[in-house]
Amino acid sequence: MTVSPQSPAPEPLFDFAREVYELVRDTAPRLFAVVEEYRAGTEEADAVVVAWGLGYEDDSAEVIAVEGNRRWQLADAKHIVRYFGRAEDLSARLVWLTAPGSEGNAEAYAA
Repeated sequence: MTVSPQSPAPEPLFDFAREVYELVRDTAPRLFAVVEEYRAGTEEADAVVVAWGLGYEDDSAEVIAVEGNRRWQLADAKHIVRYFGRAEDLSARLVWLTAPGSEGNAEAYAA
């Protein structure tokens, strides 16, 4: 197709599927694990995932324990560590699988 200089350029097609994908990506909750660490900083150190959670844009979170039927709804994801790591030589922390605004490529980092 030839376009004369007087004719406007053709309008690009609206990509609805792309818009929906971007909406989902931009509003998706972030996935995190609650990890209990035993004897952290020693040669005997070990860790286990004890819960999984979804963190939302307003910092609220929903968490479910790996074992049992325990669930929490929290105003802030970081508050979940209060429920774990209460024994001697035991601590708990969040490990986020993706950075805020990330499109994938899981990067583990602690909060």
